[in-house]
Parts: sequence; structure tokens; C-alpha cells
Amino acid sequence: MKKLIFLCGALLLATSVFAQSDDDLFGGSDDDFFADDSIVEVDDVSAKTDLSKGVIFDSGTVKVGGSLTASIGTNTILYSPDSTDFGENLKNTTLKPELSALLSVDARPSQNLRMYTKFGFAYPFASSVSAYSKYGATPELQGFDSDLNPIIGTTVNTSFSDWFKLKELFTDFSIKETAFFRFGIHTVTWGTGYFFSPVSDMINTSSIDPENPEFQVDGALNLRTQIVFPDSQNCLWLYVIPSTDFAGQTAETYLRDTAFAAKADVLLGNCELGVGAFYKYQNAPKVMLTATGSLKKVSFFGEFVYSYGSSTEWTKNTDWDDKSNIFQATVGLNYYWKEPMISLAAQYYFNGNTKDLEGYVIGGHNIAAMVGFGKVFGTKDFSASLFAMANFGREEFTDEALAGMKMAGADDATIAAVSGTSLTTTAMLFYSPINELKVGMGPSLTFKSFDKNPTISLKLSATLGGGNF
Repeated sequence: MKKLIFLCGALLLATSVFAQSDDDLFGGSDDDFFADDSIVEVDDVSAKTDLSKGVIFDSGTVKVGGSLTASIGTNTILYSPDSTDFGENLKNTTLKPELSALLSVDARPSQNLRMYTKFGFAYPFASSVSAYSKYGATPELQGFDSDLNPIIGTTVNTSFSDWFKLKELFTDFSIKETAFFRFGIHTVTWGTGYFFSPVSDMINTSSIDPENPEFQVDGALNLRTQIVFPDSQNCLWLYVIPSTDFAGQTAETYLRDTAFAAKADVLLGNCELGVGAFYKYQNAPKVMLTATGSLKKVSFFGEFVYSYGSSTEWTKNTDWDDKSNIFQATVGLNYYWKEPMISLAAQYYFNGNTKDLEGYVIGGHNIAAMVGFGKVFGTKDFSASLFAMANFGREEFTDEALAGMKMAGADDATIAAVSGTSLTTTAMLFYSPINELKVGMGPSLTFKSFDKNPTISLKLSATLGGGNF
């Protein structure tokens, strides 16, 4: 633990001479495909103005917005304990161009009805790769190695779903300004965490990427009901998350595959508390707590989740006996110094789930921190950022578990990512001579284990044009 704190502190000190704007830190990264963007109104001359009644925008209007981002980046390994040949590392330098666009359409035909969709496209048009176990024969058999193990290839498929992404598609309606309903695909913002959020993971279908926390996570199809208590800021949230597997299901089995969740928010002074629960038939039931507040100018947040059993345990045995008690908890803070434009976000996360594969990925104890400096050398043309994330205390895989992963087709990188202690940190210096161009460079260190030397890389990036519309 002391070694971890020393390493993180040394890296922070080493990069304190750099600077970055708060937009770079908290406003979404340059390749943020699905961040929220500005909305532009398309006027309907026949619409009557209801702004005097306090509505968000005119009834009968449609608001359209979007963004386009274009960037290119490289990552060159300068030193690796597994490959010390710099010439070979330089030869293997990766060049990653990215071009993406996002479109949002927000329509309000009447004061009590809203329809919304958000979708986007991204280049390179990703391909889905299907890997096969090297322990079994498949139609992709390529031959045999020196130990007579079959060499299995992969299939590459590119489809519409690989480069088109539907982020949200829902409709809002209300009853007497007391009960508000939303049905469709949308992100559930239950959690308070910035880098990690076990509470949001209860319903959403993807987790926060700690290295890109501003990326919007994927939501599930659900019916949300919000009940607002009169003369207060307290409210109750009710969710029905139906199954999306319709093939061959009866009404009874479909109901069993439907999940239910509820959460109550209560405002106490300048602190907001939330308590909720999640239930699905023959799945791990969960209860959760959230809290947000502030002390002077520092904002604090926290989450707690208790699960009775893991997904693996409930898949193997649907009885209520012999299940593990699993705890997840996180606490963090963020702060912004207006002058000299320094942003800070830090979070600790404990994940006690050692039964499921996802529990190993960010299991045990985790720390993530991000610092941004808005001005370097006294000018906003230069900015900088520092990101560091450490994982320690995670349980190692048993030999049996490792063999099972290999038989399932997992590669060495995947196995390394879910076992052992690790630390990764990146420091970037940016230069933006004009608004339409931003270039950056900086070192990146990755410790697969503190028992080994780190991999040292040099990252280069450039953002070209793009913006909101």
C-alpha cells in the first residue's frame, strides 16, 4: 500500500507543471463518441408558445443537435519487460484514426408528451471477431502446432450493428404533473460515482470506462415511473425492465425474466440520500444506498451495494441456500479551482465480487484519480492532464479457473487483465494554436504487477476540426 501511494504521489508531482482546461477533464474527451451535445431548435411556425407556462421548450417544436469528432493517435512502446527490442517496438507502433458523429432529436408534440432519440456512427467501422477454443476442432481449423495442439483461426464479421449505435430511444409522458413516465431504451442515472458506479451497473448494460468516465454507458429497455412528492424535492423511482428475449417465451416465462427495481431520493439539508433495491426471479437480489453532498467547495459522493449471491452462483443453483454475501462500496470527491484552473476527481472502490468474471476485472481495491490543469506557461493554448488508476488486493485465479478461461478462448492479455496487481498512469501535454486543432503527447506507464518492471509508452494525439452543431 505504501509503495502504491508513493508511486501515485511521485507521478502527480512529476506532472504538476502541466495544465489542462476543465473541459478537457470533465467535458468529455476528444474522441467521446456518445457524450451529450448541444441542441439546435427547428422552428415550427404553427406552434403556440407555452414558455410562459414554464415548459422546457415550445409545444409543437423539434430540437435537433449533434456533434462530429475527428482524431488520430499513436502509441509507441519505448520499453517493455516482455520485449526490450526498441526497433521492433517502434515497428509495431499502432496508428488509430477515429471519426464519429452523433445525432439527437428531441420532439415535444404537446406539453405532456416528449419523444427523444440519440444515435451515432463511428469509424473505423468495427468488426466483430469470434475466437475459437484451441482445445477443440472447429471449421476454422488451420493446422497443428509442434505439440500437436490444433491451431484455430478466427472469423471476422462486419455488420450494421458494428458501426451504428443506438444510445437512447424513449418517450416521456405525465399525469397531472405528479407521476412522470418514460418508456424505451435510456440510461439509468442511479449512481453517484465518477470512475466506478456499482449502483448504475444494477440496471445499465455497460459500466463506466474509468479512463473515459464522460462516455455515456448503455441503458436497458425499461419503463420508468417517477413520483414527485408535493412541496418537496423528494421523489420515488419505479422501474420495470422487461426481457428482450421474445423467442419461444410464454407469458409466465416472460414475466419471470422481467426485473423490477425501485429507488427513493430524500433531500436532507445539502445532502441527498438514495435507497433502493433490485429483484429478478432466480437472480441475485440487491439493495443499494447512495449519498451526495458538499463541504465548502468540495463535492463528495458515495455508493453501497449488497448482493445475496453472485450471477455464477444463481446460474448453477437457483435455491436460496448457500449463497455468498457480496459487498461493493465506493467513495470519492471532486473539486475545481477557478484560478489557476485546476480540476481534481478521485475515487476509491471496493468490489467484493470474486465469484463472477467481471468481479476479477476491477475486483478488490481500486483507486482512480484525474487532475487537469487549465493553463500551462500562463496561457490557455497549453493544457495538461494526469490520469492514474491502481488495482490491488484482487484474488488470483486458481489453475482450474485459468484452464477454464483458456478453454473458453480467452487470450493471455485477458487473463493478465483479470488477475494480479496493476497500476496505469498517463500524463499528457496539449497544445491548441487554434480552436480547430489540438495536439498532445505524453508518457504512459503500465505495471502488470509490482514485481515486474513497467511497460513505458509514448502517446501522441491530434484532434482535427469537428465540434457541435
